Amino acid sequence: MEFTSPYDDYQRALDYDFHTELAPGVWTLCKKLDRTTLLAHDITDMLATTDLDSDSESDSGSGSGSGSDSGSDSGSKSPAKKGLGFLLSSDGANLLQEVKAIINHENLICLRDWFSIAMLKPKSRDYQKRTFIVWDNCDAGTLENLLVEEYDKYKPDQETDDSTSSPDTEDETSDTDTKMTDVDVYVNKTDKPKKFLPESLCWHVLTSVLKALAWLHDGSPEVVRIGPNKYGMDPTPDWNPALHRDITPANIQFQQPRRKETYGQCKLGNYGSLYLSNHHNGDGKSRVERVRGKALVPRKGDVSTLLDDLIQQDDRYGYTYKEQPDQPYTIISEWRAFGEIMQAMMIPPSGTKTNVNDHIQNVTKHGVRYNLEGADYSVGLKNVIIRMMTLNPDEKSEDGKYLYPNRDTLTSHLCVEAFERHRRWRVSTDEGRELITVESQQAQQTAEDTKAKAEIWDATVEMNRIVDKLQMEKGPWRFDDHEDDELDGLEDSGFTFQDLANDDDERPYRLSEIPPDDNWDFDP
Repeated sequence: MEFTSPYDDYQRALDYDFHTELAPGVWTLCKKLDRTTLLAHDITDMLATTDLDSDSESDSGSGSGSGSDSGSDSGSKSPAKKGLGFLLSSDGANLLQEVKAIINHENLICLRDWFSIAMLKPKSRDYQKRTFIVWDNCDAGTLENLLVEEYDKYKPDQETDDSTSSPDTEDETSDTDTKMTDVDVYVNKTDKPKKFLPESLCWHVLTSVLKALAWLHDGSPEVVRIGPNKYGMDPTPDWNPALHRDITPANIQFQQPRRKETYGQCKLGNYGSLYLSNHHNGDGKSRVERVRGKALVPRKGDVSTLLDDLIQQDDRYGYTYKEQPDQPYTIISEWRAFGEIMQAMMIPPSGTKTNVNDHIQNVTKHGVRYNLEGADYSVGLKNVIIRMMTLNPDEKSEDGKYLYPNRDTLTSHLCVEAFERHRRWRVSTDEGRELITVESQQAQQTAEDTKAKAEIWDATVEMNRIVDKLQMEKGPWRFDDHEDDELDGLEDSGFTFQDLANDDDERPYRLSEIPPDDNWDFDP
């Protein structure tokens, strides 16, 4: 029988140091190798394997499923769902590596690891096994925190205090300028172009989230150079689109800058409604027109709509905007949800200091062109958002052919277009030239790491050269410092291993030869 170590289950936990418990079951921890701060979530209570009847199925936390006009009937009886423990453990489906492969992108909150530790029970000396799942730590808040109305900077009592200040010439000039600026902002606010968040931040969020969606929709890992000042993406052939279904400002999160970049990494998270369709994308390169097909999934919270019903509703609604409650959820829905958030970043809120949802609802009351007409942002940024809100992959030309033969991978095309327009904005505006991107700092970090490795290699080669030189000068190394003639001159004690057969001979003196000691007292 083969026995395993009782510490095998806890081995991966040795790679981390626990820091602070932010909430019950949620900890910040540090990876020992590179001191990266991550988040650990206690999922012990979710690991119990449970079998649910098909008739009483409810939406599970993973949100995975299948839906497509080319897939199987989603209304048929499906096998009973398994608990999270069955999906992740080695005794069950063991899908940890597959899940990590899907949720693995620099602009997604990535699943990093999972492990078990032994923790003391409350008010007890007994230990219990607790299992944690490890995620990226977005420690700079969410976009929801920024979509609120700015509070007044000047109060009436402050203006009164300024008016009663000493009549110094410099003070009077400063006070007059301040009052004129306040009046100008307040009175002519409607006459000035609308602007809310900085354009550099808008570009940062736009390109980051589009990269995340290009990976989920098309399996495109990154933007690559394909020629002089020309870029593209390489979609994964036969990729199954994963639809997020919950693109909200609260799920767009930020990390603190790691180096000198203006804004830290922007990531899309919260996969509780993620839906994996069984529609297969093309390879993104072939110009051959494919049969009509798209990823059709139920809207968030809907788990009972059949696939046939989704197809009929899609034919009924088509390209309807604003989308209806029973309209199927598609990739276009993802574009529009994100496009509405981008418009909310560019249009100042009106009377909604804390309610972000009301601000976005106000944005959706009008079309994108109406909303952005008076916005004080570059034409390139506006055009990308307008294209994202109006692009129709099923649009045909007069001869009946699709305008976009590779319409299954249009998210990647939107991402490349946004990336190229962003580059032009950065080199043509003062604000753009001052921006330090995450990508430039990552490239600089890679160059520094490469240089450090080269220096270490050169130092190792030099050390080996010196050692070889010393060996040539002194000859081969020996395990001792004695020459053979020195060994021959040592005295022989005459002791042999055969003497060990007698117990008495093992001692320096025989027992009979030990002199008596008068100080010893023995009982008579």
